[in-house]
Amino acid sequence: MQHFLLAFYILFFATGFMGGAALYMLGLRVHSKLIRPLLAFQLLFMLGLGIVVVYYYLETLPGGINPAIKLPLAIGMTLINASLYAVAIRLIRLLASTGTRRTALPKIAEVLSALVIAKSLANIAIHTAHALGYGGLANLTVSKGWSLAGFVLSGLAIGAFGLMAHRKLHPQEPPAMQPLMKAYGLCALVFAPMGLVEFVVESADLSWLPSLSLDHFFYLAWNLVSMSAAVRLLKPSEGGVPLLEAVPEERIRSLGISGREAEMAVLIARGLANKEIAAELGISPATVRTHIYNLYQKAGARSRVELLNKLRS
Repeated sequence: MQHFLLAFYILFFATGFMGGAALYMLGLRVHSKLIRPLLAFQLLFMLGLGIVVVYYYLETLPGGINPAIKLPLAIGMTLINASLYAVAIRLIRLLASTGTRRTALPKIAEVLSALVIAKSLANIAIHTAHALGYGGLANLTVSKGWSLAGFVLSGLAIGAFGLMAHRKLHPQEPPAMQPLMKAYGLCALVFAPMGLVEFVVESADLSWLPSLSLDHFFYLAWNLVSMSAAVRLLKPSEGGVPLLEAVPEERIRSLGISGREAEMAVLIARGLANKEIAAELGISPATVRTHIYNLYQKAGARSRVELLNKLRS
């Protein structure tokens, strides 16, 4: 079983890093306010499971976890969970502002996420009070009713977020974001009931994987969706349209780009290598390298993707 858990954690962190990198690179290519919150999700997922790994490791040591360490770890995991729903509220607001339909769903989704945050903070307060000797409510947090309420709230909040993410985005949003958000939405909808399933498993005293719960599989699925952002980078654009058909006149003037450099930027957008650009323009590869270097300097870019992103904006 330990080997299975180790393999899962390795897979999770590997996909988490790759998913984050894919989102970051997509953010360099397109202008979307959704990228930063999505990156925040990736970071929080990895921090949360990182604490779980530490917790599980300390449990395997002789004598188990020191109570002085156990409480901070539990508080840390709860705060990360609350932070995830805070980021979800931010995403919900952005999706509501860019969506094409006006419904009550955004407000409902916000309220549900806020209730999950409130319950998480209540758990922290109760456990802290118990550690300080004021433990009158400590039994509440381990009661089935309290746990069930948490699972129901979380499931509803995740489901509402999934419905928000699955809606059609505003036409001004980059086309690459629509299928990505729909995939996130589908992932959330599929895993929304996971808490209730886990509650039933625990209530029935059925065997379950130690230190691994269904929400970890949700995090893994989320990572895989984030990795799919890399697929968007391999496509020139939606419908085969080049990333940059022409450098806007205002960018040419503001950056001081020459006619030859603007022409070269379009060829870069077509995905041509330096030698192919040289053959296309009838100049030497060395001249191409010089023009590209000048373009990088004028635009303040460090890669071709970043260069095209800056020239289009």
